[in-house]
Amino acid sequence: MTGDDRQRNPFDDLLRLTEEAEKEQRLLRNAHDEIAALRGEGESAGGKIRARADAQGRLIDVRFDPRAMKLGSQDLAAEVTLAVQRAQDDVAAQRDRVFRETVGAGPPDPEKVLEQFEDTMQTFTRAMNGHEARLDELLRDMDNR
Repeated sequence: MTGDDRQRNPFDDLLRLTEEAEKEQRLLRNAHDEIAALRGEGESAGGKIRARADAQGRLIDVRFDPRAMKLGSQDLAAEVTLAVQRAQDDVAAQRDRVFRETVGAGPPDPEKVLEQFEDTMQTFTRAMNGHEARLDELLRDMDNR
């Protein structure tokens, strides 16, 4: 057993991993709450038509300036659709921002995670083997007395 193995307690690694997992869980819970509260806004027809969407992109409301009613039915329908799409795009962009701020640009590299896990397990195994050898030594000493 090297000096590094004696100094590096495998239980410290497990505790650190547990604390990191709890921290990640808190971050995800906070992000979920933040996302649930998001509202997107969109407008069209020079601000005469305004729409709002919730975090899932569902329409919350549409508001019309009275001047919007001067548009023909097809133009009005197209402008309402545009305002709604802009509100949905707005909330989607907000959701993406919260997601990126929470988990980063992408998922963790599986190879790096596996490598870290294997390193931790090797350290743990070496330390446990050292403890087992020391326990065997103590038991032999007790038998010889």
